[in-house]
Amino acid sequence: MTELYYGCGSQDQFDEYIDFINYVFGFNGDEEDFKKLLPKLFQSDRNPMPGTYLVTDHDRIKAAVGVYEGEVTAGGMTLRTAGIGNVAVHPYERSKGYMKKLMHMAVDDMIRNQIDYSFLSGIRQRYNYFSFEKAGVCYYFELDKTNIRHVFGDVKAPYQMKMVEADDDASLDVIDKLIRSKSYVPERKRKDLHRILCSWYAHPYIFLDGERIAGYCVINDNEVTEILAERDEDFLKIIRTIAAEKNEITVLLPDYLTTYKEALEPAAEQMKVGSGVMFSVFCYQRVIQAFMKLKAGYTVMPDGTFTVRIHGRAGEENLTVTVRNQEVTVTESTAEPVTELSHLEAMRFFFAPICEKRRQMPSFVQCWFPLPLWIYAADNV
Repeated sequence: MTELYYGCGSQDQFDEYIDFINYVFGFNGDEEDFKKLLPKLFQSDRNPMPGTYLVTDHDRIKAAVGVYEGEVTAGGMTLRTAGIGNVAVHPYERSKGYMKKLMHMAVDDMIRNQIDYSFLSGIRQRYNYFSFEKAGVCYYFELDKTNIRHVFGDVKAPYQMKMVEADDDASLDVIDKLIRSKSYVPERKRKDLHRILCSWYAHPYIFLDGERIAGYCVINDNEVTEILAERDEDFLKIIRTIAAEKNEITVLLPDYLTTYKEALEPAAEQMKVGSGVMFSVFCYQRVIQAFMKLKAGYTVMPDGTFTVRIHGRAGEENLTVTVRNQEVTVTESTAEPVTELSHLEAMRFFFAPICEKRRQMPSFVQCWFPLPLWIYAADNV
């Protein structure tokens, strides 16, 4: 008789769980292995199982969905987040509805636990069913060897580029301070910082101007997925130093790093704006307010008042958004809405780079949105 269990795992299932997700994703446990891919989650001192949703049959794992909670600070507000990863079903157990049930369980629990928003990577329409949508704003600047030659000429690399090792506390302290100095700050415990930055087989580097650390970056193959400079004038020098090591690079930037975008705009061969991952917002009031405050810190937000009714995954929200002299308020309201949005429509309206429905709104609304919802690659799961 089948004895199916749906629920969270326990620590004594950790080894079987790692074997299971390695098998489902085609990893051999050596060159490719989840412990190496995501050391921030799956090393021996981690305990991911209480947040891992499982289907077991006679205690054998048949399907799994991992949920990993965290926080970000945006616009001075701290938001609770949860990343979803390692969604896996045994090949022999597919089409039984296991993944659907686990995903809905996970989302329901996140709402119950007052998570503000969640994120994941995956096929768009597959995860639309569970309230996730392509959203957020990511800028891609592609530089090839011709761009590098014409922009920088024969100037030698101005800084020394050095990979950061796990025991390099001095460099990691500087990186930690740089991260915390910005208007968008992901929660990263200092003791875990190196493992976080090494997620997805990436490598962190610092850039030395003599004894001074001028900045850091995270590189995965030819992609610079994270970069911060101590001073704005250090940024292009860091790019030049990276370019000395590689013929082609793509630099990924969030919207709020405006001086970095301005520096790369005349240099890059290709400039693209897209959505890197998928998000689902469960508390639109808090998330809209936080990211509008973040945006008001680096661009002009025209005055206006806008009321919208959102039929969200976590419930109805009738919100009035007001901007006066760069001050943002988002409140629950009884005012008549200008428009009504389904959950997926709202995700695109407020957070996606492209949304035709947004173009039908007053000009000040078109200026406010999209909001700079963002996640660094190192924080994805």
